[in-house]
Amino acid sequence: MADTYIQGSFSFSCTHAELALIEEAFEASYAFMAEDTPKDPSPEFLAAFPPVNPDEPWSGFLAIFADPDFPDFGVEFAAENPRDRPELSTVCLYSTTDFQPDALAQLIRHCCQETLRQAPIGFEWACSCSRPKVGEFGGGACAIFADGMVFKTTGAVLNDMLSRKSHAATAAESRNGWSEDPEYPIADWQAEVANDDTRLGYWAWVAAGRV
Repeated sequence: MADTYIQGSFSFSCTHAELALIEEAFEASYAFMAEDTPKDPSPEFLAAFPPVNPDEPWSGFLAIFADPDFPDFGVEFAAENPRDRPELSTVCLYSTTDFQPDALAQLIRHCCQETLRQAPIGFEWACSCSRPKVGEFGGGACAIFADGMVFKTTGAVLNDMLSRKSHAATAAESRNGWSEDPEYPIADWQAEVANDDTRLGYWAWVAAGRV
């Protein structure tokens, strides 16, 4: 038997009002998971999570989960007020076992509209397994905007890379990695570094050579 894990850890800044919404969401999640009935949602919470069923005030919140009967974010939650920016709150979300990327992204999108209108918020996650089972390792990333979200998994990235017709096509779109440009072998760059101690990164070196 093998155990699979979804792991992640990230933090972001938001307004105090947005933190209050996040705290209310976690309190509701804890109550539902304990099979209790949470207290009625605040007017601000209802505005952030409009009910999909008028007779069920929590229905908009429960709709962000893949399984509304299991509304668990799968993370530990902590918050603090940074000394250097007391007008903001810092939220930390982390887990080594059951990190839930989609529900967390939905939580941020619904609760942090003011912050997201200024800049997107993003996070990464990793998938691992207690045994070396093929297909059980990977991960992904999510970027959250005021008007939506973008997810990308490592599996999707790999499939895209493998669909390339040539290595050159992949290298041309991988300037931030160690994909090698066929016209500028990494070995040549390493030799130059050894000879004159240049501090240029590989792709900066390639660009300099093309000027």
